[in-house]
Amino acid sequence: MKDKQSDVVVIGAGPAGATAAMLLAKEGFSVLLLDRAVFPRSVPCTGWLTAKSLPLLEELGIRRTTLKKRALSDITFHKADFSQTAKPQFEEAPGYLIDRSQFDHMLVTTAEKLGVEVIQGVAVQDAKPLESHVTIQLDNGTTREARLLVIAAGRDTPLLQRIGIGIAGTDSLRWSAMVESTSAKTSARQSPKMDIVLGLDQGPSFGLCSLSAECVAVSVSWVGERQEAGRALIQLCRQAHEHKIVPVDLTAAAAAAPIFRLLAAASLDMDTHVGKHTLVIGEAGGFVSAASNEGIYASMWSAQIAAEVLVKALRSVQSQDELMAFDSAWRVQMADYLRSPHTDVQFLLPLIFSNQPMADRMGAAFFLGENI
Repeated sequence: MKDKQSDVVVIGAGPAGATAAMLLAKEGFSVLLLDRAVFPRSVPCTGWLTAKSLPLLEELGIRRTTLKKRALSDITFHKADFSQTAKPQFEEAPGYLIDRSQFDHMLVTTAEKLGVEVIQGVAVQDAKPLESHVTIQLDNGTTREARLLVIAAGRDTPLLQRIGIGIAGTDSLRWSAMVESTSAKTSARQSPKMDIVLGLDQGPSFGLCSLSAECVAVSVSWVGERQEAGRALIQLCRQAHEHKIVPVDLTAAAAAAPIFRLLAAASLDMDTHVGKHTLVIGEAGGFVSAASNEGIYASMWSAQIAAEVLVKALRSVQSQDELMAFDSAWRVQMADYLRSPHTDVQFLLPLIFSNQPMADRMGAAFFLGENI
């Protein structure tokens, strides 16, 4: 059966998809937001959000006070062998520890309040851009139509191949592995804390240990072979517990932790994010910071830019010409945030632990995307 036509169908209700849907709905357009998961859902994520996201969140109706209690108040850089530390200084909290499952659910709920039609627990079987519209075939037997399509279905989505856009990061040698515990004994008044272990491979690989009243998490971002990422996570969990960085030994759990391909700055290597009546945003388009592998804000930012382009396209008789502007728009605004710092991390490591201004600059690069 065929259902009604929407102005835009957004596939993927994560931060990128939900943001695009909300911004379009605020402009008065009809939006269908699809996701194969049912929210709240579990998402493998290090669970931190840069402070640079606050203006966009407030534009979406999510107040700063919602995140205030989760502000990162204690940040420490560690040398890989834990022999040296440095504490970057910030005028204001540079980021927030979040519960990713709750955060995503909040975005979807807010989208529904704005009038977005949300369908959960239904997978997209096929997406076909036709001459005047796009048809979406769902696995519940229904077909939906829209004037324009947004793909925000996360990393490695097969939808890109179906519409003829190259998959981002196919040659990536960056991997992420993480483990967390929500049952570890922490103080109910534990303020959000993050420890960043630099130079795990004497180069750009690093580890994160985050601690809040609700959760303890340890993760690695590894540049190299896939299996090495798993071994690095096991070692980091053991060392983090031995040095009292985290209150629980997660070594056993780390041995079974899944390993994911990272798409750090993969967007910069894609020829285009524009297909026929289609834009690709979020992790599906490789919008992930290379400096910190932060993807939530980068995804939402790409959605914000996409929404501005989509509004113009929906109001134009030459919608495809307007869509083509997305490729240049996001590069002008986001490229510096996405790419790696213009320096050799291995050269910087000794300076970070001996020079406070350098530690501060590394903190700004990591949390705020500033160039070192």
